[in-house]
Amino acid sequence: MKKFLALVLSLMMCLSLFAACGKSDDNATDTQGSENNTQGETNGTETAEQHFRTFISAEPSTLDVSRRSDTYSSSILVNTVESLVRCELRDGEYVTCPGDAESWEVDETGTVWTFHLNENAKWEDGEPVTADQYVYSLRRSSAPETGCPNAFFLQPIKNFSQVNSGELAVEELGVEAKDEHTLVITLENALPAYLDMLSSTIYYAQREDIVDKYGDKYGADAETFISNGPFKVESWTHNNSIVLTKNENYWDADSVKLEKVTFSIMSDENTYYNAFETGELDYVSTGSAEWLDRFQKNSDNVLIQYPGATLSYAFYNCNDALFQNANIRKAFTLAIDRDEINEMCFSGLRTPTYGWVVPSMSVGEQNFREVVGDPIKEMQEDLKAENKTAKDLLLLGMQELNLGDDPSTLKVTFSLAGTSDWYRTLGDFLQQTYLAELGIQIDISFAEWGIFYDNVEKGNYQIGFMGWGAYYNDPYDTLSLFVSSTNAIQTNWSSEKYDELIAAGSIELDAEKRLEIYAEAEELLLKEECVVSPFATNNYNLFVKSYVKNYPEGTFSNEGLKYVEIVK
Repeated sequence: MKKFLALVLSLMMCLSLFAACGKSDDNATDTQGSENNTQGETNGTETAEQHFRTFISAEPSTLDVSRRSDTYSSSILVNTVESLVRCELRDGEYVTCPGDAESWEVDETGTVWTFHLNENAKWEDGEPVTADQYVYSLRRSSAPETGCPNAFFLQPIKNFSQVNSGELAVEELGVEAKDEHTLVITLENALPAYLDMLSSTIYYAQREDIVDKYGDKYGADAETFISNGPFKVESWTHNNSIVLTKNENYWDADSVKLEKVTFSIMSDENTYYNAFETGELDYVSTGSAEWLDRFQKNSDNVLIQYPGATLSYAFYNCNDALFQNANIRKAFTLAIDRDEINEMCFSGLRTPTYGWVVPSMSVGEQNFREVVGDPIKEMQEDLKAENKTAKDLLLLGMQELNLGDDPSTLKVTFSLAGTSDWYRTLGDFLQQTYLAELGIQIDISFAEWGIFYDNVEKGNYQIGFMGWGAYYNDPYDTLSLFVSSTNAIQTNWSSEKYDELIAAGSIELDAEKRLEIYAEAEELLLKEECVVSPFATNNYNLFVKSYVKNYPEGTFSNEGLKYVEIVK
């Protein structure tokens, strides 16, 4: 089978990173928002034009903090809106640094956080950043009528669940402006990873006067958006480019060297590969072994590599007549050879992944995967020890559903969020794998992202394929996606026990105990219920031109392009 697949897939140039937050998995790493650190000292002088030319591979859906759900929007927001606190990589360690808040403290209960805003923090029009603007933003994202897709990240805040369900008014949310420059956030319980959460876009401030002025058009154009970050949106030519310029009113403008950043919107991989090769772009990322080798041969290109936190996965509709059965879900999960799919569909450039918590995540000082192990690999080994295969699990599930014992009679459609050659290749791989391992000839449904996700939201699917990019370095980030009150990955599965475990883990202050609780939750999610099937985790393979200095390279940081400069 591998030989056949190698022939089918030999022309494929796959892409390295999906767009975070429930987006499809067909695009190369095109954000400068979630990585950090530097790759060399500045030896020259700043005589070159401070213009950085990069790309995103699709049009941002919106720059409205309360309504964004894709990484393309995040790529712009992380550079144009300041966070309450910043997560930056310093000497290989993640450090929480001042953002709009210059200092903060937490009370003895661990539930009341007080943030003192920098009085020099201003919006691009010179208006001050105030605590009221943070209160407004958090209330707006929590309000059920807003429909914020990332609202569940606000779950730790006191009364969020009741506010988000409409049981309480937004004024009851645990956020308060003590005065113009003092913000107080009260949590339901002490949360050890709370500071790590605060650098994500859901916690950004918003201007009520601007939102009210533009209504539904807020964040849809350069003219309907306002910045308080290192850069401001100078222009947005839809489906073509977004141009940022330095925000002179930014509180830390002296640290910003770039005067201009151009994000070209390029959906075709060969277009942005060629643009980088000819010098039209200063940055590119690739998941293609061929292009990786090609770019490395040019001494003008600097390769930056580090492990990512974006997981590619299949997920099941647990309301489906077939996939309501856990043994059938396990059969489809264990039928996938993760080393093989990495080689055939990801050019061997990702990390085969056997757990839902990505390999780069830690709890305290311990790497989660190194301590817990790999549950899916253990399931595969257990089957082998029993002289059984994934097909045996399928037949058991069919027996439990009174579906007979002939897998070829099953009707299964695997839904993919794209129509490109890469998706065609992935579809071929899945068809060949499930036919060989389970005896099922599955159908592949190809659709553009909007149509695909609309079907997912309506429950009109059996198996889907997406990716999730983690925001911060704690297993709660990925494990919380399956809590009953969230809808981030719409499997239609819920478990009271799972909810209790995630709630307990999130507030456990002892790192050892917290790790144990999260491990138990992951075992329930995968080994017992097998709600989702992780395939691989991305690795960053980025190139910048040699004159680009201080390009960020930290998986969980939100530095963006703040410290980048051009030195020729």
